[in-house]
Amino acid sequence: MNDNFYAFFESINYASEEQVEENRTIYLPYVEPILKYFNSPLAFDVGCGRGEWLHMLRKLGFKTQGVDINSGMLKSALNKGLDVYLDDGINYLHKLESNSVSVLTAFHVLEHLHFKDIQEFFFQSQRILMPGGILIVETPNPENLHVATTNFYLDPTHIRPIPILQMITLCKANNFNIYSIIRLQEDKTLYYREDIYLKDLFYGVSKDYALIAQKEGGNTDLLNALKLPMKYETGIGIDEILKRLDAKIDKLLKIENSIMDKDK
Repeated sequence: MNDNFYAFFESINYASEEQVEENRTIYLPYVEPILKYFNSPLAFDVGCGRGEWLHMLRKLGFKTQGVDINSGMLKSALNKGLDVYLDDGINYLHKLESNSVSVLTAFHVLEHLHFKDIQEFFFQSQRILMPGGILIVETPNPENLHVATTNFYLDPTHIRPIPILQMITLCKANNFNIYSIIRLQEDKTLYYREDIYLKDLFYGVSKDYALIAQKEGGNTDLLNALKLPMKYETGIGIDEILKRLDAKIDKLLKIENSIMDKDK
C-alpha cells in the first residue's frame, strides 16, 4: 500500500495528535513509577507512527526509541526529533538486547499481524523487557459488535480482531503472569444505567481495550509500586450487557403476560 495513502487514511479516520496524547494519559500510572528506580530507562514503541506516545515519555524523562513500517507516518515523529526507525516492527525487536527495555508498547499494531507474528511479538517482549518492565498493547475490542463487524474493516491493513481471552492466553503463554485488562472509550452511563437497549449491545461496550503486563522479577520496590494499578481493571463486557438485556426482556414479558391474564 502507498505510504502517502495510509497517512491520508489516518488523517481523516484517526484522532488528532492532541487527542491521542490525552487518551494515553491513562497509561501514565503504569510507567511513571519506573522513573523512580532507573536513570533514563528506555521506552520502545512498536508502530510509533506520528510519535505522540514517545513524545510524552521523553518529556517525563524516558530515553525513547520507536519503529514504524510507514515512512509517511514517521515524518511527524522525525520532525519532533525522536529516535525512530523505518523497519518492520517484529524484525526490529530481534535487534534489541535482552533485558534492555523498561516500557514496550504497541498501540493498534497486533491487529495488523498474522498470528505467528503476534506470538513472536510476545516472545520477544518477554526477552527484551527488563525484570519489572511494562508491556502495553492496545487494540480494537471485538466485544463491541459495531467495531467487530464494521469499523474494524475500515482499515484495509487490518487482518483480524483479537478477542480479550486470546490476548490473555498469549500473555500467560509467554510468562506474563502479572497483567490487567483496561477497556477504553466505553459508554460510561452503562456503569449506573439500569435500562439497557439493543443499541447498547452493538455500540455500548468499549471500542478499544488494552493489555498491560509486567515482567516478573527485578526491583521489589518497583513491583510493589505497580501492584495497585496492575489490579485496576475497567469496563463492562458484552456478557454483562447481554445479561442486563435479557433481564429487561424477561421483565417486559412478565408485564405483558400479566396484562394478558387480566384481559382474559
